[in-house]
Amino acid sequence: MIGVAGVGKVIYMIYSHSRLETFRNCPLSFKLRYIDKIRTSRESIEAFMGSRVHEALEKLYRDLQVAKMNSEDQLVEYYRISWEKNWHPGVFIVKKELSPDNYLAAGETCIRNYYRKHHPFDRGSTIWLERQVNIPLDQEGRYRLIGVVDRLVDQGEGRYEIHDYKTSRFLPDQQELDRDRQLALYQLAVESSFEDVEEVRLVWHFLTFDKIMESRRTPEELERVKEETIELIETIEGSGEFEPRESELCSWCLFQDICPLRKHLFVVEALPLELFRKEEGVRLADRYVELRDKRNEIEAELKNLKEEISRYCEENQVERLRGTSSILTVKQVESLSFPLADSRERSALEELLKELGHWEEVSTLNTRELGKAILERRWIEEDLQRLEPYVTKREDLRISVRKAESIDE
Repeated sequence: MIGVAGVGKVIYMIYSHSRLETFRNCPLSFKLRYIDKIRTSRESIEAFMGSRVHEALEKLYRDLQVAKMNSEDQLVEYYRISWEKNWHPGVFIVKKELSPDNYLAAGETCIRNYYRKHHPFDRGSTIWLERQVNIPLDQEGRYRLIGVVDRLVDQGEGRYEIHDYKTSRFLPDQQELDRDRQLALYQLAVESSFEDVEEVRLVWHFLTFDKIMESRRTPEELERVKEETIELIETIEGSGEFEPRESELCSWCLFQDICPLRKHLFVVEALPLELFRKEEGVRLADRYVELRDKRNEIEAELKNLKEEISRYCEENQVERLRGTSSILTVKQVESLSFPLADSRERSALEELLKELGHWEEVSTLNTRELGKAILERRWIEEDLQRLEPYVTKREDLRISVRKAESIDE
């Protein structure tokens, strides 16, 4: 497993569902958080709200275990006090049209809806609350996985329910839940902890939508989850590079201030408008786009001009035009096009050329594919080393452009 530097020994990483998902979403974020162990005070308000709602529901069931029934208002008051007590300057809001009060109210609604739907909370016996579990993946115990079960309910006669609370504004469909790794892993923990397990129901409470969804796993599906999880762990451990992976989740990333894909955006968007426009990176980007747009305009104008020149030469039967300081030689050049690579027609063309005995005359080395194969280390090291004398390495600067939201006055 990935070793964490220590003195005289290697401490192996313990995986969890959230760690695996972090790698799947962005390998660089995984490295910064779990290998480099970079600490940050930043926390999205969605995560902050989710933690406060979880605390309130944990209190509800923790108190019920000692025969104390909180009222709906008492539970909401606990939630509000926890919100105030835990609020810190690092909490950030991505959706600028919303305020902390919007999220505070949303969390309160989650709690009230849950309370009214499940009161008096007497269905089954709660035996785990926010319980950390160890999850077996292989008999040798090489792969260690941990998790935290929100709530485990014993319904008697070997029937168990794993309950998970979600406060996000995303509602998955049933197929997505049936593929969910997290609660399937928790089921493995339950089955290894209790000998009487006959049935396990996986239950999600999507609190924002006041909706409950369920799923079940067969023994075969659980084995597949084990295999896929081990495969993902091995992928992580075999990773030599942890590249950033851009997605819609980037706006919620805790490491935008050091990520090479987000750092400049993160830094300059916090600047006042006057300083933003003067910042060197902003100025360079604007100048590049300005010149690129001019080039595109010039290329379009050149295309039209070439058509006019062609028409003039054809009408006047000339091949040279005299300008004030230059002479243009104008000639029609015939060019051919062929079927695209990997198309059925291209394969047929290649086979025909071989049949006619002309293949060796026209076939050439695909240097683009060769370069990709070498850079991606697709072949054995011995073969790559033998190719080295024929390879000249260079670094090219490639710039792509996409639209960004305008900075308002």
